[in-house]
Amino acid sequence: MRSKIVLLATIVGVVCLGACRVTENGEKENVGLTPKVTVTGEPTVGGTPSATPIPTDTPTPVPADETAPRLTLLGETTMKVIARSEFTEPGFLATDDVDGDLTGQVRVTGEVDINWCGSYTLQYEVSDAAGNVSTAERVVEVAQPETIYPEGKVIYMTFDDGPGQYTEALLDLLDKYQIKATFFVCGNGITSRMLPKIKAAGHSIGAHCKSHEYSVVYESDEAYLADLQAITDMIYEYTGEHTTLIRFPGGSSNQVSKSVCPGIMTRMTERVTQMGYQYFDWNVSAGDCNTKDTSEILENMKKDIKKYQYSIVLQHPEHRQYSLDAIEELIVWALDNDYTFLPLSPSSPRVTHRIAN
Repeated sequence: MRSKIVLLATIVGVVCLGACRVTENGEKENVGLTPKVTVTGEPTVGGTPSATPIPTDTPTPVPADETAPRLTLLGETTMKVIARSEFTEPGFLATDDVDGDLTGQVRVTGEVDINWCGSYTLQYEVSDAAGNVSTAERVVEVAQPETIYPEGKVIYMTFDDGPGQYTEALLDLLDKYQIKATFFVCGNGITSRMLPKIKAAGHSIGAHCKSHEYSVVYESDEAYLADLQAITDMIYEYTGEHTTLIRFPGGSSNQVSKSVCPGIMTRMTERVTQMGYQYFDWNVSAGDCNTKDTSEILENMKKDIKKYQYSIVLQHPEHRQYSLDAIEELIVWALDNDYTFLPLSPSSPRVTHRIAN
């Protein structure tokens, strides 16, 4: 009986502790205490709600862009360009993994002087938004053309000091035998009609001088270069061709210039070569400045032509009928002896004299 009373008291005490209180009069008062519980989230299956987890992870940082753009040069990185021709930039491409196409942002420094033989370096640089930089270089060699030696026995007929009164007849004679030659022209004989006709016939046109007065042409280095510019400008005006073939008045070995401007031929032969011109002297002379005898002029040419595989013949037939009269017989003789006639070009074998001033 005693154990039952203890158990009952314990149960009643527990119930009163959670659901009643004792007043001042000693009476018990039920206050209906209910524990307060806050529930978040949706209830799970079975009716029990689940709590939403609070994020604790931070975002993964984006790696810094440390990769330089790809800069690619199109064409060769070492180029050779013939002097006084055209140089065209082959181009380039630039791309970046982050910024995409950067070709339009490539900076090019350096320049190529096509009118002066030498080595030129072009530098290329591009950077992306992160400051990564790529660079590249291209070396451009401006040079004289390589000499091309034709096969067989070759005659290069060259005519100085024209055009003149017999130029038209000379062109007709050359056309009769389908011979191509080279005309080194002077400014005092140039007309808007004759130069285009010479070019249209397939002949080469070279610059001799604008003024054939030695005291004017060779007065100074500047005077010669001005004369050369003037005659080449005239040739371009009438033919649309920038010729690089030149012949000095009196040839590079002339000594007349010594009394006018000492050393000018040494300086000018070097200068024009650096400027991309090709100057031609001769190894066969018709001698038509020393004789009016047609047969003698013919023999002068035949005698010396036999000595060389490549003959550059100097003649002045455009102002001299007696010199013109020797040409047809020379052509017939040369063709019968297996010679070929060719016009000079920038790559033709060159004949130059020993400089005497």
